[in-house]
Amino acid sequence: KLSSLLDSRLKMRSQFGVTTKTLANTRALREAIKTIRSNGLKMAKFCRADVLLQSIVRLAKVCNSSTIVARDAVRIPSSVNDLGEYMTAASDNLREAAGNAVTAYTFSTLEQYIPLCLIQTVRVLAAGQGIVTKAPLTMNGVEALDRSGSVLYRDLKGATSFDNSFWDIELAAVSFERSATFFGMMELEMGELEAYYQDNRNDFSEQDFQLMFTMDGPKRKGDVNRYHTLFKKMERK
Repeated sequence: KLSSLLDSRLKMRSQFGVTTKTLANTRALREAIKTIRSNGLKMAKFCRADVLLQSIVRLAKVCNSSTIVARDAVRIPSSVNDLGEYMTAASDNLREAAGNAVTAYTFSTLEQYIPLCLIQTVRVLAAGQGIVTKAPLTMNGVEALDRSGSVLYRDLKGATSFDNSFWDIELAAVSFERSATFFGMMELEMGELEAYYQDNRNDFSEQDFQLMFTMDGPKRKGDVNRYHTLFKKMERK
């Protein structure tokens, strides 16, 4: 923004305000403006990469959180709350230091990226990795994951509630709802999972459905043969 403003000041204008040509004796200044623009783009890309990295670091801890196997109460994983606080602080600091444009770019696509990370957490747990190697998944744990999605939606929306933000409320709703649906499959009984697979086969990949049939949930014992039987049955239709 600064480089564009400076660049516009180097243009000669007619009495009617129409830009005519660039001043000829400002070559050094024009080069300085190009440097400002180039460094500004590099900074914006670095900030975006850093926010994505910080999101990964925090969300990667969820699959090892004791809240996933808690029996006494539903608690949000501390790393989820930490990510929400980080996004709020990062948004405030970036807007103050670099402006809305850089902040908007930095937080762009997070409404898709965070739900994908949450889904990946479910895949890790469904594969029998993470905290479930020490204790079984509980209904409280599934509810904790679902609430984590709601908390992160709220915090991300708050962090991107400024002028010229790239926040897409419809895309965010679809992405977070899809992750919530994926969480929900973990708590289904085997018969309910079979019915869901038959009615909503295109919602997720075959690999994801096979993983869900394989995993032990709070209300079911994993049985991959049930998946293969149902898959063959549906393929014949």
